[in-house]
Amino acid sequence: MNLVVLARLADVADGQFGYLTHAQSATVIPPEDLRQLSTAGLVEDVSATVVRFRAGGRHPVPRLYAAWLDLDPVTPGWERVAPECGVVSHAAAARLWGVGVGPGPEVEFTVPQRPAMPVPPGVLLHVGALAEYQRTERHGMPVTTPAQTLRDLAATGRLDGAELGRVAWALMSSGQVSEEALAAGLAPDHPDPSTTLRQWLDAADHLNE
Repeated sequence: MNLVVLARLADVADGQFGYLTHAQSATVIPPEDLRQLSTAGLVEDVSATVVRFRAGGRHPVPRLYAAWLDLDPVTPGWERVAPECGVVSHAAAARLWGVGVGPGPEVEFTVPQRPAMPVPPGVLLHVGALAEYQRTERHGMPVTTPAQTLRDLAATGRLDGAELGRVAWALMSSGQVSEEALAAGLAPDHPDPSTTLRQWLDAADHLNE
């Protein structure tokens, strides 16, 4: 394998934290050449269909990032358009914001429509519309805002009020969102969102007493 081919692969990987899908590599080299790179120790498997150049970067949440790349395995990450490309959401979004939410899916996305291909094991997809104000970007991926993340978690019913209060406190204490913004984000689902949020925060406080 010549250096020109390696450089072409590295160019794609460089824009994706050193990661490369099998489909992306197949546009440059045959699968057996990718296996040779793996045998030579130049790339390592991140998932069944994503590799990472050992000399490249490392994403802070590699399994989540690999799964996001695999939602559209041919298109480079920097060319994707949200929300069509899939938005990190729910428990996965909370973790991306640095908030622990207990047991729950590690890889979770919201997409405008369910893809035709089967969803890989361990990946949970939600179908829904996300407006521009409900999403942002973090670590190279689109992700729901803190306010939308709390709203999504509440809608699943997985967490009780005290647990939702802990998530809200964590988001606010890290300076990522205000109480007013969190309440505004709950407004579509709760008739009195400020009171609901305050009840969750108080419940979390009582657990810590």
